[in-house]
Amino acid sequence: MDPDDPRAPFLQVAAGLRAAITSGEYGPGSQLPTYQELADSWGVAVNTAKSAVAQLREEGLVVIRHGKGSFVRTQPAEGDSAARPEASGDERIWQAIAEIRKRLGDIERKLGES
Repeated sequence: MDPDDPRAPFLQVAAGLRAAITSGEYGPGSQLPTYQELADSWGVAVNTAKSAVAQLREEGLVVIRHGKGSFVRTQPAEGDSAARPEASGDERIWQAIAEIRKRLGDIERKLGES
């Protein structure tokens, strides 16, 4: 956690997880650490870790399977209009999204270094 970062703690954790996902540390289908493990590793409360994962769920990066854990999304969920591209050429769209996520992760890492 960066005390000088103006973002809320859950957004900082979400940014770190997002960067780990875009870098391939957590690949498609990978299970994320438990909320408790995230809280311990980031030095935050469990509810902060839950909020971070919920943020990534809203962005369409992860799915939460109650009783099982949180997993990096492999493809858009059926019926998930927020995460499913409606236009033809879905694969190109998802590739573009992955590239944007990677670039965002790179930018966030650079900002974290300064």
